[in-house]
Amino acid sequence: MSFPRILIVAARDLTPQLGDTVLWRAGIERVFSPSVESALETLPLLGARLVILESDDASSALRFIEEVRRDPLTRSLSVTILGSTLSLKDEDALRVAGANLVLSGKVDPELWDTRLEELLHVPKRREVRVPVLCEAWSQIADEPAIEGWALNISMRGALIETDTPLDVGTSIDLTLQIPGAGDDIKAVARVVREAGSTEGRSWSGVEFLIVRGDGRDRLLDFIGEPPRA
Repeated sequence: MSFPRILIVAARDLTPQLGDTVLWRAGIERVFSPSVESALETLPLLGARLVILESDDASSALRFIEEVRRDPLTRSLSVTILGSTLSLKDEDALRVAGANLVLSGKVDPELWDTRLEELLHVPKRREVRVPVLCEAWSQIADEPAIEGWALNISMRGALIETDTPLDVGTSIDLTLQIPGAGDDIKAVARVVREAGSTEGRSWSGVEFLIVRGDGRDRLLDFIGEPPRA
């Protein structure tokens, strides 16, 4: 039986900060790295599900996230930044860059454990290329929906490719044309990060806020992830 593995990047012992969280429970394999440089060397072959970087330097944390997201071997990892003095502006910038979670101030296990558990049990993501329609809530009513493609889909969100860039923070209505799923799956989502571009088309990471009707069940069937007990 293999245990979830996490990499903790910090120059000091984080037991006082994280010892009461789910990350210090039995059944979690913790690997430690004293520096960003050694972490970036270790990560590609480590098989970790989650990497935690302690840093109050937002610029350094941004560079670390960019390196992790740039490497095909690590870009799907969950990334958490731990910083006691990060500002709200810093937190927003880190999330836009691709941080899944930013812990600032005192870590409260009751507040953060549920989110950390989600990151440790990353849902299956199906690599696909299916048509999608995006309608931003800020659009004028008679403007046509933005056509694009969903490049991969999980139960929590998707990577969307469109000709028109989608601004981070925008709420959108999504229509996913999943093959073999019957009617289109409709969802409300939020753009959570810019994910680069290719040949003039923009990639955006979106998080599902609401999946309408029986869409969640049909997504489960499509992705192949069994419901949790």
